[in-house]
Amino acid sequence: MSKKVRALTAVVVTCGFLIMSSSASAESPSKNGPTNKVTAYVTTGATANEAVVTLWMSNANPVGAVCLPFKFAAAEPFWLDSMVTKPYRAGTFQMMPPKYEKDKQTLLVNMLRDADSVKAKSGLIPVGDGVLATLHFTSKSKFPLGDFKIAAVQLPPENVLLYVTETFNSVLPEFAMLREAPPVAAKTDKTP
Repeated sequence: MSKKVRALTAVVVTCGFLIMSSSASAESPSKNGPTNKVTAYVTTGATANEAVVTLWMSNANPVGAVCLPFKFAAAEPFWLDSMVTKPYRAGTFQMMPPKYEKDKQTLLVNMLRDADSVKAKSGLIPVGDGVLATLHFTSKSKFPLGDFKIAAVQLPPENVLLYVTETFNSVLPEFAMLREAPPVAAKTDKTP
């Protein structure tokens, strides 16, 4: 097994242990600083058959791993076409193969920084806010934007919406869905 695979496995196991333990803590931001939150901005895509969900991440502490478990719903059939993470805040992170189940309309994405002992504190998502990723959806006819829903859920075995900080503390961010364009990304950190 390669060093990267072992390191990736160790981080995933550590994340799972932190979730199952009672040590999950929401590290508190400063009074005027960012909060820990993921906001899904739902907008129309390039055509009437498409929609884009922009996942906007706010974090009060540097982040080394992110777990994104979602469930989608709408009255008309639709499917997830793609997920784009580059050039966004976690664009340099390693991503486990996303698990999208079209029949259940669920998506599980685990992302973590490429870490080794030399770069122990590098590669983190710095404190701030901005786009984490975009999800691109399509339907056969006009996309059912008005009744489309996305929710952060728990997916088996213990996957919840989660940030893991540089000190391996688990942070359970808030989640919100808005049917509007995302804010313009301000340069609040050093990500592209």
